[in-house]
Amino acid sequence: MKHVLAFLLFTSLSISYSQMQPPEAFISFAAFYEDEFEPSAYLNFSVGSELFALKYMAPEVDVTYYFGGRSDEDWAIDPSGDIGFRSFLNRFFDAWFWGVGPKFFIQDNYSRVVFIPKYHFGNQRAIGDYTDTNQIDIRQVTKSKFNFWTFSLGYEFLAVDKIGKLGLYLTYTAFNAGKSLNQLDFSEQDYHKQNFNTKAIGITVRLSTGFGKRKTS
Repeated sequence: MKHVLAFLLFTSLSISYSQMQPPEAFISFAAFYEDEFEPSAYLNFSVGSELFALKYMAPEVDVTYYFGGRSDEDWAIDPSGDIGFRSFLNRFFDAWFWGVGPKFFIQDNYSRVVFIPKYHFGNQRAIGDYTDTNQIDIRQVTKSKFNFWTFSLGYEFLAVDKIGKLGLYLTYTAFNAGKSLNQLDFSEQDYHKQNFNTKAIGITVRLSTGFGKRKTS
């Protein structure tokens, strides 16, 4: 009986290995709508790897850079009708995150329908730069740790022979730049604190490549 179980296990592993696709590297670009930023969006870039792929699932790991911001201006009119005072406030954020998660898919020989839940963890930073015509310059920097989920639903076009894909996805991100941006305080300079909440839906484009030929079932 033990020999039969060992044989069945070996056969199952051999079949899984024979269907396993080798690793792929990918780069991606995403844009998320946020009307409080300029130009009504923030962006991210990712590099990562699809570690291997079985029939309906592939684990992924990546590193992602988020960035975005906005600029504000204030001024005062003097008695002659000219601008007697002007100030500017630029608020910017950036963030680095690791991401891990499974990719689930249904595919034929040419394409895949894909769902990717992914967990991210890392650090974000916000920078506020104030300047005015009285030659006052103030900089504030805040940093914070953050973790969140993203969910992507999309379509991938498969290379016919070589390993590689072009993917287009609708992505929801729970990333919130307000974790750092909302700590900036320029109220003494007459700029009210903002309440940023940047959870958003956006579009992701990904290009994957690998070395070798794609296995077919």
